[in-house]
Amino acid sequence: MSRLTRESDHKLVQSAKSGSSAAFGKLVKKYQQKVLYLAFDLIHDYEDAKDIAQEAFIKSFEKLHQFEERAQFSTWLYRITVNLAMDQHRRRKRRPHDSLEDNIREIERQKTSEQAEEGRRSERELQTSAQRDEIEKALQNLSENQRIATVLKYFHQKSSKEIAEVLGCSESTARIHLFRAVKNMRKHLKGIQESL
Repeated sequence: MSRLTRESDHKLVQSAKSGSSAAFGKLVKKYQQKVLYLAFDLIHDYEDAKDIAQEAFIKSFEKLHQFEERAQFSTWLYRITVNLAMDQHRRRKRRPHDSLEDNIREIERQKTSEQAEEGRRSERELQTSAQRDEIEKALQNLSENQRIATVLKYFHQKSSKEIAEVLGCSESTARIHLFRAVKNMRKHLKGIQESL
C-alpha cells in the first residue's frame, strides 16, 4: 500500500473517529469490493460473503474507537473479515447435514448451468473451470491459517508482514504457513493429476 493511501486512510479514520459518517462511508466505498472478495475467497458462498462483508463494516464502525492504528486500517479490516469468515466456516462444519443439503443444491444448480452452457463452451474453457475446481478443493484441504495466508498472498497480493498482522503471528510464522500451504497444495494437485 502506498504512503499516500496510508495517509488518506489515516485522515479518514481520524475524521470517522470524530463522528464523521461521511468519512467512514468513504472507507466503506474504498474497501467494500476487496472485503467482499476476501470473504468469498475464504468461504466460496456469495450470499454468505455479502453478509460477512456487511458485518465486517458494521463491526469496524462499532469498534473504530478501539482501533489504535498500529496496523493499517485495511489490515485491521481484513482481520475482522477473516475472523468472521472463519467463524462462518466453523459453523458450517458443525452442521454437516446443512452443508450436505447445500452441496446437493449447488451440484444441481451447477448441473443445470453446465448443461445450458456446455454447447457454448470450448474444451479449453472446460479445462480451466476444472482446474479452478481442483485448486478450490486443494485450498479447502489446507489448515485454516494456511488457507488464510494463501488467499491473502495470492488472491489479494498481501505481503508476509501484512499476512502476519491479519493472522496475529510473526512474519516468519506467516512465511511458514505459506510454505506449507504451497507444499500441501502441490501434493494434492499432483495426486489429482496422477489419478486421471
